[in-house]
Amino acid sequence: MTTRFARVAIGAACVALLALLLLHVLRPELAPASHMISEYAIGPYGVVMGVSFGAFALGSLALLMALVGSARGWLGRLGLACLFLTAVGLALGGAFPMDPTTADQSRMSFSGKMHGVGFMVGVPGELLAVLFISLALRREAPWSGARLLPWAAAVWLSVVIMVPLLMRMSYFGIPNRTFMVAYGIWVILAARPLTRAPQVKDRSVSAEGR
Repeated sequence: MTTRFARVAIGAACVALLALLLLHVLRPELAPASHMISEYAIGPYGVVMGVSFGAFALGSLALLMALVGSARGWLGRLGLACLFLTAVGLALGGAFPMDPTTADQSRMSFSGKMHGVGFMVGVPGELLAVLFISLALRREAPWSGARLLPWAAAVWLSVVIMVPLLMRMSYFGIPNRTFMVAYGIWVILAARPLTRAPQVKDRSVSAEGR
């Protein structure tokens, strides 16, 4: 089951990233530098953004299930809890599109409010999940060459860059995209060693038999 969950996580992350890439072709009028990815959910092809968010959520949940027996210690347990929050936040983001940026913020719709809840839950969850799980797995043999920490750093750096740009309302769309792309790659790298786990186990058993 661990291998199956790991493969689901990788497949879902790939679908999420491909759907996000496709939206840049389908909606060229939304300049990446000045629009958040959530804006793709408004108007035509909004379902594609919903698929991307949903696939990110599924990948997060599948990775959580795959890592239950591997992410040990308090760092691992905290990381898995944060990964669950990430999945919840991403699912909310996909199920409830944001309001148009031109809408009156004092009269936000239910969907807009729930999207905001998803953002407030998912972003901190994602930041903490990649950090804690990367630290918990860094000395585990299957992940020795996975480079989880550099990609976790890329997730964090994207937010560090995005926040001041959001306050200035300029070029915030680029780190918003690198935030999700880095997370998708991190999910793939975290899950990939588990797809080879049975083979590693079989080899160790064969070695013991000799």
